[in-house]
Amino acid sequence: MIRIRELYRLKNIRNLRLIAGEAGLERTLTAAVLFEYDPSRMQLPDFYRGDLVVTTLAYARGEEQLVAPSLLALMDQGIAALLVKTAYFAQLPQSVIAAADRLGTPIFLFDDTYIEEVILELTDLIRGKRRFAGFDKEIDALLSPGLDSARQRELLAHIDPVGAPAYRIYALLPRERMPGLDEKLYTLLSEDAPLARRLICMEWRRMLLIVCHVAEGQQKEDGAQLVESLLARAGIERSALCVGMSSLYAERGDYPIVLREAIYAARAASLEGRPLMAADELGMYAFLFPMSENPFVVEQCRRCMARILDYDAQNRTNLFYTAQVYVEQHMEIAAAAKALYQHPNTVRYRLGKIQKLMGMEDDATFAPMISLIISLSRILGEEGKE
Repeated sequence: MIRIRELYRLKNIRNLRLIAGEAGLERTLTAAVLFEYDPSRMQLPDFYRGDLVVTTLAYARGEEQLVAPSLLALMDQGIAALLVKTAYFAQLPQSVIAAADRLGTPIFLFDDTYIEEVILELTDLIRGKRRFAGFDKEIDALLSPGLDSARQRELLAHIDPVGAPAYRIYALLPRERMPGLDEKLYTLLSEDAPLARRLICMEWRRMLLIVCHVAEGQQKEDGAQLVESLLARAGIERSALCVGMSSLYAERGDYPIVLREAIYAARAASLEGRPLMAADELGMYAFLFPMSENPFVVEQCRRCMARILDYDAQNRTNLFYTAQVYVEQHMEIAAAAKALYQHPNTVRYRLGKIQKLMGMEDDATFAPMISLIISLSRILGEEGKE
């Protein structure tokens, strides 16, 4: 738990000074949030109790009358504290000072330091620098269906308060438990400040997600080369990881899509035994992974599998394995027969049995259907190991 008075521990923020709200120094902080909106368009519900709001007040440059109403509205919203860079205003209106003292909302001024560095240092202080934790609930929420735009903005204000002209997300999935992964990346980022400013690292379930900010002029860089260089510099054993790489995006509203691209690509790379997979290589997996998250589809798949596996158990046959090989051989009977060391007619007979068990005799959609069931069973099998 971080209290506001601990902001004095921040060594890289120049001339940090408290000008109001001293009574609130024992408040706790949950997130550092950037506030640089035009107040006529700002969404105050995006700011919550526990938020430390950082601003340059750039939106009020040349329009000083905007300062007091916007900051008073923020404090009335219940934010924990306010940090103002003196780039445009060396002092704040007396009405703001009086309200901060009355509400116990600490207001700090600071000079010169880049606001991105302030956000990064505050985030490190709040989350702790030894692990890339703290955003599981936010990521789960971003991936949940029916997420409205206001809630999405709120989540992104916590995860990625600074933003960038473009961004890409990488998902690192260890093949086995890899406890030193976050420590190795932390060591690298603590020694390379420019790189640290570009990356947001977050532990989520079995993965480590890395949001990479891409500046103007860097949008043509090779994402695969970047991640390979990052892992090599961190001293991470490359063969121990499967990496999924999203496409390059500019719109922050696409965050849920970008997250899914990276996560699905990492899972597909694991299933295919590949070290790295890009989102544009997902192929059928782009449809299979969302289907595997649908309870109705999963239940139908398991019922079909159960019919085949029950028949195998009762009759000492291997219909399910035959189906697996048939799908692996792209539904070509001759290739499946060769892989199984069986006559093609034997494979046809077994497939006919499977069609009957599935109630799909003389159904032209049997081949794509059995391909779907076998592919989904692989995904569900991998999920069961987690």
